[in-house]
Amino acid sequence: MEGEPSMTVEKEKDYLRLLLDVTKAITSNLNFEEVLDLIAEKVPQVLSVDAATIRLLDASGKKLVLHAASGLSDEYLGRGPVDAEKSVLEALAGHPIAIHDAGSDPRVQYPEAARKEGIQSLLVAPIPIRGKIGGILRLLTKTPRTFERQEIDLAAGLAEQCGIAIENARIYEAQKRQLGYFKAMCEIGKAVISTYEVDRILELITTRLPEVMNLKACTIRLIEPSSGKFELKAAYGLSRSYLERGPLDDELATYYILEGEPVVMPYATIDMHTIYHKETSEEGVGSILAVPIMVQDETIGMLRLLTSEVRFFSETDVNFALAVAEQGGIAIQNAINFQKIREMSSPSV
Repeated sequence: MEGEPSMTVEKEKDYLRLLLDVTKAITSNLNFEEVLDLIAEKVPQVLSVDAATIRLLDASGKKLVLHAASGLSDEYLGRGPVDAEKSVLEALAGHPIAIHDAGSDPRVQYPEAARKEGIQSLLVAPIPIRGKIGGILRLLTKTPRTFERQEIDLAAGLAEQCGIAIENARIYEAQKRQLGYFKAMCEIGKAVISTYEVDRILELITTRLPEVMNLKACTIRLIEPSSGKFELKAAYGLSRSYLERGPLDDELATYYILEGEPVVMPYATIDMHTIYHKETSEEGVGSILAVPIMVQDETIGMLRLLTSEVRFFSETDVNFALAVAEQGGIAIQNAINFQKIREMSSPSV
């Protein structure tokens, strides 16, 4: 800023050394949550600030979610959403923002909370991920601070390094998840083809998937030939009252299932594809993924995966669920055919 002394050569050397140390630390770790915690811990050291937070946009690209923080109380962190804060909106537009007085600046959404926490100044930098702004890095001080131009540029550079580290960690986590799904697919496949008992096949799927995919619950419904309606055949992780809430045949989700299409419902308590919003909320269900169980292009049932938190199921998640449902459908049909053959072969009394 004009009129302010420029950063000394010695200070620039210190910043460069710290920047290199932090960059090395955050890019050498491939665990997503550990990367974020490390960033929140290490970045404040570079600019000598008291606290830091990292918020990333969720899969919808509309809501910022707090992922990591250091130096702040739980009360301050829980003050409310910051998506509409002017400083945040400017940062999400790609512009670093420095605020001298957080307690009175109109760009701060919760000035009273800032004053109570003792926050004096803020520096907000956008985090670019794969060419788009994917979140924000906020640095906070408890003494008044006018950030120099070099400090703002440095914060922006650190945020860019954060974006690279975050993307690398996400790629690694996705690859690790895919490997886990492949192993689970082999295990489930081996298990379901080793039995001709339909109930055993259904139990294997509904109990194994929550473990593999970190789910709250899982259900399988099959179409009854006599009625053409979906009937619950197996369930895991849900209360009896929820399971008895009513039929699903009139849900919009069921229409797509009959067409052979998966349905992702990230906000299950309000999603238009479901009709039991009150019961879903009371059960503590956040999101639902429903996929068809098919045999030779015909839907014979429905596999539903439920989470306790709001989750935006990835393409990898959906494809894995579809693969399990397909394998399960073949095993179920084979078991049914085997039972019919055995009954036909049994001598009449």
